[in-house]
Amino acid sequence: MSRLRLHHHNDCPRCPVIGGEDMPGDEYFELLSLRFNIRVAHKLALEHDLIRVDPLALAQWLEHARILESHLWHVPTNAGHGIMVTLPAGCGKPLIDGNHRAARALRLGEPFFVAELTESETLDLLRLSMNPAIADHFWNRMQASRPHPADR
Repeated sequence: MSRLRLHHHNDCPRCPVIGGEDMPGDEYFELLSLRFNIRVAHKLALEHDLIRVDPLALAQWLEHARILESHLWHVPTNAGHGIMVTLPAGCGKPLIDGNHRAARALRLGEPFFVAELTESETLDLLRLSMNPAIADHFWNRMQASRPHPADR
């Protein structure tokens, strides 16, 4: 009996699995102890106007993002905007969807646009993406924190 072997498009681990378009499962972005469900984030972002991200802020974020260099040039140029969330107490506005698209746009000198979720939408997203009690715990810890001087 042969086993079904699935391959990533372009043999790139970040590209979709060929033949796996109908495979169930959500995509998540993890940042430290926080977990964001990308499908839910897209639903929350539907009604938002897109804003252009400042290239310097984008470059600063991407210094800390996990970018697979070989994947940058596999991303379609029309892949759409990213999604940015708003953490409380000035803890930042991380890009949870579109990091590779953002890196490519930055390298090509093109603008990059995002839908930015508010703090309350971000908390809702966290509660829907992970255990609500754990989401509240980390949210409360962020609210009690002070922003890093480099983030001002």
